[in-house]
Amino acid sequence: MASCAKEGRLYVGQDPHLGKIRGLDPWAVDNGIHVICITTEKAEGIMMIGDQNTQQYGTVHGGMLVAFADTIAGHSLVSHGKMCVTSSSTVNFLRPASGAYLFCRATPVKVGRTVCVVSVEQRNDKDELVTTALFTFTPIQDVEPLILEPKYPELTF
Repeated sequence: MASCAKEGRLYVGQDPHLGKIRGLDPWAVDNGIHVICITTEKAEGIMMIGDQNTQQYGTVHGGMLVAFADTIAGHSLVSHGKMCVTSSSTVNFLRPASGAYLFCRATPVKVGRTVCVVSVEQRNDKDELVTTALFTFTPIQDVEPLILEPKYPELTF
């Protein structure tokens, strides 16, 4: 995991349109969520922490954590040619989310014709586990598979 906040900011600072590449989820980008990698094994994203996603106590709002996890989990299935909708999720909040950014990794567990399951972890900029989650999706459309190699592979989490 990158040890200081500037590495997380590099993704956005070097490419302010990160996440809008190939039309990926403008709502997410407007809320500080950026997809940084999509492969068949995982999808990864980063969410910059700011006024748009924190609550009155200065930590990320729980609903934003769920939205971040859901966004990255859903994108993990695009590499398998699946456009899906969320049918259920279980999120475990392990510690308050604060710092400069959060990192999210979504790993498909099952990619099927009628059901897909994805495991998710979110970590803060100190590499502390913030949430774990399990999402179940219903495929609604087959799409052309999309692989999005990381633009800055030297920045590992």
